[in-house]
Formats: sequence, C-alpha cells, structure tokens
Amino acid sequence: MNEDIVLSMTGISKRYGPVQVLNDVDFSVKAGEVRALLGANGAGKSTLIKILGGVVARTTGNIRLYGRELNLVSPLDALEKGIGIIHQELSVIPQLTVLDNFFLGRERLRFGVLNRRKMIKYYDEICKKMNFTIPHHVKVKELGVAERQMIEIMKTVSYDADIIVMDEPTSSLGEKEKQNLFEIIFKLKSEGKTVIYITHMLEEVFTICDSVTIMLDGDIVDTLPVTALTPHKIAEMMAGVALSKQRESRKSFACYNEPPVLTVQNLSRKRYFTQVSFDLYPGEVLGIAGLVGSGRSEMVRAIFGADKTSSGKIMVNEKTAAIRSSADALRYGIGLIPEDRKNQGLILKHPIYRNSTILNLDKMKRFGILSGSKEVDYTLRAKEKLSIKLDNVHEQVKNLSGGNQQKVVVSKWLEKDLRVLIFDEPTKGIDIRAKEDIFNSVFEFSRQGVAVIFISSDLGEVLKVSDRVAIVHAGNVKNILLNENLTVADVMREILVDDEKVSG
Repeated sequence: MNEDIVLSMTGISKRYGPVQVLNDVDFSVKAGEVRALLGANGAGKSTLIKILGGVVARTTGNIRLYGRELNLVSPLDALEKGIGIIHQELSVIPQLTVLDNFFLGRERLRFGVLNRRKMIKYYDEICKKMNFTIPHHVKVKELGVAERQMIEIMKTVSYDADIIVMDEPTSSLGEKEKQNLFEIIFKLKSEGKTVIYITHMLEEVFTICDSVTIMLDGDIVDTLPVTALTPHKIAEMMAGVALSKQRESRKSFACYNEPPVLTVQNLSRKRYFTQVSFDLYPGEVLGIAGLVGSGRSEMVRAIFGADKTSSGKIMVNEKTAAIRSSADALRYGIGLIPEDRKNQGLILKHPIYRNSTILNLDKMKRFGILSGSKEVDYTLRAKEKLSIKLDNVHEQVKNLSGGNQQKVVVSKWLEKDLRVLIFDEPTKGIDIRAKEDIFNSVFEFSRQGVAVIFISSDLGEVLKVSDRVAIVHAGNVKNILLNENLTVADVMREILVDDEKVSG
C-alpha cells in the first residue's frame, strides 16, 4: 500500500434488491489531497459517500483508514473514527441557538451541568480559526441559508476529522462565504487533512482541487490530476461515450409558426430560480436539462401554481394569466405530472378508477350524480391507450407496479382540455417497457397540439422526446437549444461549463 494513501475503499458494491448501484468500486485518497468527486445524477457519488459516512451499509468491499480496516455502523461512528461528512441537506434545528446546534450531541458538562462558558470559548476559537463570525446566542431560524450552511461546515470541521467530505457545500453560499470556505479548505490541506469535494460547479474544481475522480453508472471512469483535464473533457467523461448518441428521429408536431401557447417572463422565486423566461408553442416538447438542485422542478411547480413566485409574469395564449394556485393553472389548461407520484400524484389506498378519474369528475356524472360505470369506462379506455397492466380497476392503486402507477397518473389528463402538460421526472423508478409507454404518451399529447414540458435527469431521455432543450443552471435558463444533432455530451457541457468563469 502507498504510504501516502490515508483512505482506501476497495471492491465497494451496493445493491438494493435487484438494482446494482455500485459495481466493485476502488477509491483512494492521499493525506493533504483535495479530491473532486464528480458524476451526473445517478452516477453513484452519493451512495459511495453514504457508505463512507456510515449512513448505509456496503454490500461488499473493504474500507481502510491508515491501513486499519473500518466497519462503520453509523454517521457518529464514522465521525469518531475520523471521517466527517458535510451533507447538502441541512440538519440544523431552527428553534435552537447557534451554540446549541454546534454542540448538539457533544455538549460540554461540568458536574453534570452544561458548561456554557467552556462551550462559548471553544466556539469562538473555531470562528476565529475559520475567520467567520456568527453570534453564538442567535437562534438558527433567524439566520439565512448561507449562514446555516456555514454552521454545518464549522461543526464538522471542528471534530478534527482526517477525512472531510463536502457535498455541494457552496450551493447555498454567497461569493463572500464561498471564498471563506476555500480558505478553510486550503488551511485543512496545509494541516494534512484530506478533503473529498463533490460539486457540479467546474470552476470550483479548477480553483481548489488537486485531482478528480469521475463516476458513471456506478463505476469509476478514471482518476486524474486536475492539470490533465479541461471542463469540456470532464463533461464528456461524465456523459460517457455510450450515452452520447444522437436523438432518435421522430416526427415533430411543434407549430412554431403559431403564437406561443405559454410565455414565461422573468419568473423568479427567491433562493430557487431567477429571471426565467421562455416561450412554448402548440405541439412542442420542450425538454428541461439540468442537474438536481438546479431549480428545474421548482420552476415548473411555480408555473403550475403549486409554489408562489416573487416576481414575473405568465401568459397563456398571449394573455396574462393570474396563476396563484393549482386550481388556477387547471382553469388555464395547464397540467402537471409531479416528480413524486406516490405522495403528490396518487391516493394510494383508493381504487385505480378513482385515481384515474379524479380530475374529470364533472364528466363522470349521470343526472347530476357521480356514475361509477362512467368512471370504470374512462379507466378502461385509459388502460388501452396507455397499456396499463391491471386485473381489476377496483383494486387499490398502491398494488400496481411503479410503471403502471405512473401510467395511472398520466391517465388523469387524457380527456382534459389541456394547453400545456408538464412531465416532471416521469420515468423515475420504472422499467424500460413502461418508459416507452410514457414516451409514447408524450408524443400523443404533442400530436394533439398540447405543448409539453419534459424534465428528466436522464439526458438521453430528454433528447429522445424534445424539439428544443432548455439548459437550466443554478436557477437560470442558461440557453435553449434546437434539438438537431445534439448529443448528451453537448448538453452536459452546456450544463456544467460556465464559459465566463472557466476556460479550457
């Protein structure tokens, strides 16, 4: 073993039932190294880090720190053994003070009583070391997101761990806090600490990292010094040669010679997306390409009225639309197939036919009374159109497979008077055959003149169905590309590379 290697993970695999998430991954880092861990959504980064942090158990493989084998059973166990993880999701408790959050689970005691003087002294020392000032007595709920993120970072660093993993640490930070964080990383490096840095901001990789490990589909593509890479090369490696195929040819039903059916002008929601503008035309399929956390779902939820916006305007058929709720969106002919089908798209304990007809109850009446036979007939028609596999429309929808549940969600919109239908991650967790049925439903809505917005973390799927592709980055629509000879690598480069900040 190389004496400089402080951490080695060998033969790491992870399986959830029949799904293999990691494939015998070998990963190692040296003392004092800042290693970027990169990969597109679903590449396996988070699973690998959760195993390292004791959050989930590995299926096979070994973890060694300074040559000593580790069996990590919990995040606290990992932390006590020298591995600290700064997760993207904040875990601070808003109702508690900064000091109470900082020492949560490791309070300083004197004769069985909290020794607040000692806690405050240590907290002030950490703040001085990190060149950061957050008053210890303030309740976290009074702080902004950036300050909350810094508390998480300070707390983890204060454990004096040998390995510190930072998962998208700058996602909520302003420029000042970001530069402060970089100074902290350089200081940790000078002390011989190892930092594993997960980010989608390539300019950060070239600013602070020594080396880069790139993952794809549960495997490590390669590990290279940052000096051997360019942003474009990283984007290509993250996309993978096998995924860089061009869009399959299909007939387009987009009517660009007609007025837009939906116009979004300078739509903003604080902390989620800013100044979003685009036009959507009858029969068009507009793909939304962006990384998780880029604001994709928040943007379309705002268009559907599920979330409030802070500014901007939405127009339907060239007239201003007052959309303050989902009910308003429905009246304007805008529909949404949500990302979370089980919690937002279905009533799991209700029959299949009730889920299928819930948006069309006004059409399910006979002599003013809800007709069960009409509901059943509607559901049977949907079953044929969408190839839903079911034995009885009266059984609970929770008993269906994920793919068939998703088709039931789609079926709600089949006979609505729609102008726009939004598909948000419609193929998540479903099999290949069900995916094809979902794609066919997208094409059918488009053929009928409905404008479709299609979001997927699988860029190959976005290219498969879209007429144009909107590139969403850090809450902005960075560019809109015509889908002619586009490849996954092209789109990945657009998402990842900020030409104003990085050259190469």
